[in-house]
Amino acid sequence: MLQTLFHIPPSLFGAPGLIIWLLLCGLWLGVVAIRDRENLKTEFWATLPILVVGCVATMFLLPNLAKEGIDPNDPLGDPVNRGLAIRGYGVMLMSAVLAGMSIVFYRCRKIGYPTEHIFRLAIWMIVCGMLGARLFFVIQNHEQFFRPEDNLFETAKRVFDMVGGGLVVYGSMIGALLAAAFVVWKWKLPVWLTSDLIAPGMAIGLAIGRIGCLLNGCCWGGVCDVPLPAIQFPAGSPPYMQQLQSGQLLGIKTEPVPNESYYYRVIDLGDGVGKEIGLTEGETISINALDAERMRYLVGTPKAELANLEIVGERIGRSVVPVSKLKQRSRGVHPTQIYSSINALVLCLFLWFYWHVRRNDGEVMALMLILYPISRFVLELIRNDEAGQFGTELTISQWVSLITIACGIGLFAYVRMFGKRSAIPAAVTNEVSR
Repeated sequence: MLQTLFHIPPSLFGAPGLIIWLLLCGLWLGVVAIRDRENLKTEFWATLPILVVGCVATMFLLPNLAKEGIDPNDPLGDPVNRGLAIRGYGVMLMSAVLAGMSIVFYRCRKIGYPTEHIFRLAIWMIVCGMLGARLFFVIQNHEQFFRPEDNLFETAKRVFDMVGGGLVVYGSMIGALLAAAFVVWKWKLPVWLTSDLIAPGMAIGLAIGRIGCLLNGCCWGGVCDVPLPAIQFPAGSPPYMQQLQSGQLLGIKTEPVPNESYYYRVIDLGDGVGKEIGLTEGETISINALDAERMRYLVGTPKAELANLEIVGERIGRSVVPVSKLKQRSRGVHPTQIYSSINALVLCLFLWFYWHVRRNDGEVMALMLILYPISRFVLELIRNDEAGQFGTELTISQWVSLITIACGIGLFAYVRMFGKRSAIPAAVTNEVSR
């Protein structure tokens, strides 16, 4: 797990950061001058808007994005300004977008499909995909965002604050496909041909994006008690905190209390902390710890002796347990992020080569809508970050998978029976040549 790759220090904001940005732009123009002096003027005017935006962002935007964080050398002390955090998840998300666009552009050039339409399509899909991913997460976890005691401004701030994560793949897929449908309709592009072109790009984006999930520590699997590959996450990570709050890291076996977040019913006391503090089987408990970032820099250090966990129970009242008793890593869990990444990569390769044997346009996208949900449904069986919905053990992602599979099968049957292989419209080709 590597949630933060590095921090841009606050000292680089303002004049020093501005100088670095100007030097980078000057270096770029110098390379252009050496390579193609005749187009230097054109490149300068093309670069000027980027230069201005970069200057404004460096002077005014970046300082506001920098947030206070825990001092690694003093996790129990006051927060300090560590600068602007460059997140591993965000970097992988951008890499996923670039990789997806690259392979789609490559195939477009091969068949003569105008890439400017695909670029326009990509922009819409990226923006709407991000909005859809966030909206899906907010709806799925609405109790975290819409609190009676908060005003409209506080609620909106919480909804749009994505620094700590909070995106759902299915929401991204739904948002991106709706955007694609709008662009295809607006510019009268061939529907099924265009959908087949973008399907492998969406799959490779999923493959790289799941590596971002691994770096972020989200989308983790359940505890792996069988002889299969497992991964242990560090203190403060989402899997670690979930295992801590449920008592697993303290050797206590529990089950969630329905409709009560962070409350668990004791099933087995184990041989450790549970017996020491006088817990009884069947008792409902809640374990309160320091925030995740403090735990990350505290567990395993001498200062852990200075902090405690608080266990609240029906019979024991309030008991404290020293943080020094905690292990530095979580119990081994199924590496579902890696499984998902490999699955999406294999799916991308399959869709890429199926393009050559498809009978009618639309089959590639239909297979995407069938195969990915099947694998996602199965992977949800070993994930441990979502609860069952609608009175069943099926998670919301599994419900959406079933609906998507049905839609994919219907689409595949339709394009096989009534579809055709479309040629690129002459009007689009002529527009490109102009």
